[in-house]
Amino acid sequence: MTRATLKDVAAHAGVSHQTVSNVLNGHPSIRPATRERVLSSISALDYHPNQAAKALREARVTTLCFASFEHDPDTLSDPYRNLIQAALTAEANAQGYSLATAFLAHDEASLDELRQRYLQRSIGGAVIIGTRLQAAQWERMTSWGMNVVLLDHFLPGTPHTVSADYASGMRALVAHHVARGRRDLALVLPTRDYGSTALMRRDSFFAAAKAHGVRARHIDGDWSYASGERALLELHASGDLPDALLGGNDRMATGALSAAHGLGLSVPGDLAISGFDDFDFVQYLHPKLTTVRVPHAEMAREAARLLIALTSGEDCVTPPPYPVSLIVRDSA
Repeated sequence: MTRATLKDVAAHAGVSHQTVSNVLNGHPSIRPATRERVLSSISALDYHPNQAAKALREARVTTLCFASFEHDPDTLSDPYRNLIQAALTAEANAQGYSLATAFLAHDEASLDELRQRYLQRSIGGAVIIGTRLQAAQWERMTSWGMNVVLLDHFLPGTPHTVSADYASGMRALVAHHVARGRRDLALVLPTRDYGSTALMRRDSFFAAAKAHGVRARHIDGDWSYASGERALLELHASGDLPDALLGGNDRMATGALSAAHGLGLSVPGDLAISGFDDFDFVQYLHPKLTTVRVPHAEMAREAARLLIALTSGEDCVTPPPYPVSLIVRDSA
């Protein structure tokens, strides 16, 4: 779709292009009736003024966008989002770019705001995280002509994705627990609205447990510390405590570890607890947390490099999934 120009608006409104410019700049000399006619033409033509004249002169936009899909902007303590944003910013800055942020949802307003920012050339493309992003939102964004890189999520038909091999990490974790005599495993993960990486963790968990001939259960969580704590408390209250609890991420595992301390349970004596991510804080817990290391920072930097290459018109190939590794510590 051809983007409307200032001259198109002028012709549609029957005024000079300077008059349109004056309206956009809030010039006081414009009569109300003329202003209304120009604004009506702007709306009818879906015209987006360029708010980055410097970028136009340079023929490139030097601001990238980090867009979080269905991440609460008020949740400031999320180590995952904070790490991703820091790594994206570092890589963008190293290559002469700045980084803006956006919070997207299924509603029209947030996507329309992102579209306007792109059409106004205040951003040149976006790296998006959020495993609830669906193909419809992806297709809508790419239909604008905007370059988009999907980080830590898979969607069919998305050519530019950076993610990790979550399945092999979960298989290694299950094998580790079984090798140490654990026969009753419980995985804490959300039960609804599965994103692709959560599905990989869940499916590989059950497949690995079946292959080893051990019991496997799935307990509801929502990625938070509180949900991991709640999961262990509910298991304990049921009288059917597993001998290994696997947090789908480090935060849920940490919540479970806190609950175990409160209940007077020995970890790993009464039950083993493990996480998934290997954020810095887990090695300072007591006991230190066994987990799967996911190279989130390296993945974020790769996503920034990929987006910059795309905005520069280069032909790009999606990298293979990043390898993950089992990190054995005291909790398991």
